[in-house]
Amino acid sequence: MKTKVLVCLLVLFALTACSSQSNTPVTTLPTVVLDSGDSTTSAPLTSSGGVTASGMVVPDHEAQLAFTLGGNVKLVNVALGDQVKAGQVLAELDNAAAQMQLNQAERTLREMTSPAGIAAAAQALATAKQDLEDAQNSSDSLIYPRASDELVKNTQGEIDLAKQQVARAADAYRQVARLPDGNPKKATALVAMTDAQLHLNSLIAKYNWYTGTPSDIDAAKAQADKDAAKAALQEAQWFLSALKGEQIPDDATGSSLAALEQAKDNLKAAQENLDATRLISPISGTVAVIEVIPGDYAPPGKILAVVVDTTKLHVETTDLSERDVSKVQVGQQVTVLVKATNEEITGRVTAISPLADTLGGDVVYKTTIALDNLPPGLLAGMSVDVQFE
Repeated sequence: MKTKVLVCLLVLFALTACSSQSNTPVTTLPTVVLDSGDSTTSAPLTSSGGVTASGMVVPDHEAQLAFTLGGNVKLVNVALGDQVKAGQVLAELDNAAAQMQLNQAERTLREMTSPAGIAAAAQALATAKQDLEDAQNSSDSLIYPRASDELVKNTQGEIDLAKQQVARAADAYRQVARLPDGNPKKATALVAMTDAQLHLNSLIAKYNWYTGTPSDIDAAKAQADKDAAKAALQEAQWFLSALKGEQIPDDATGSSLAALEQAKDNLKAAQENLDATRLISPISGTVAVIEVIPGDYAPPGKILAVVVDTTKLHVETTDLSERDVSKVQVGQQVTVLVKATNEEITGRVTAISPLADTLGGDVVYKTTIALDNLPPGLLAGMSVDVQFE
């Protein structure tokens, strides 16, 4: 047995020796080197070399929609893949109370701005104009004489006659003053003397007013009345202009104007409250996600629908290394290979993110690339390879 094994080994050694002495060329096997993570080199799109990175086709406009209020879903108006317009309601919560609040706010504002409301405001404006005119006349009257010279002289004559009448009445009363109280003569004389004195006092007061000047209090009151009338007129004018939809100053005031502005604010708040119960698409596009059905409870803030504009696409890189980002500039030309269609598209860099991200432990920067054209079949989400010229 040992002899057979030894013979086999000798034959094997002999064959090996013959092979080593042959003139046949030796072909070496390729050596496989595993990427240690330090290399960032990838297969170039062309033979021109340069920085390369992977990326993805991304829509220019994407709207992620969520309810700001929680509630039970009443309606879902779209399905996955539907085309929608900006402002279209995609889904709606049970919002009967919000709709009622909006209706009430609309009625209030409609009543204030109705033809009857505008007519009432115009009437108030006319009254304010008359009040200002009256206040102005009262103020002006303080400047001019209160009576003519003839009237002053006539009043002075009446005072002289009244003084004589008081003197005669006083003499008559003294003659009967000793009579007991209740005596008819004494009572008649007393009444006559009193009436004469009151008449004299009235004439003296009239004369003093005719010949006197207004006091500081009179002047202040007249000015205050005029200022109040001016302010009321201005506020009436602002209110009427606001009702008609005309431009008014930002600092316009007035209780009526404040009520009108409050009615407008209430309407706006009611509309916003109702809008919060609806998923309203802010853009036109395609429904890419719809994750709600009628009867579901929709929590606030959860993304339930996504609308994308598939007519406007760009590319965003995902793994541009920190060692290569310095070689990339805004405006730089690029070539994009769409893996799904094996088609190359040209473009240019429009933005480089100033903030880094991490990918598998590597620091990377996102760049945004505008495409020169959108070939048929290009869809959002497709992966691409990008070569920076």
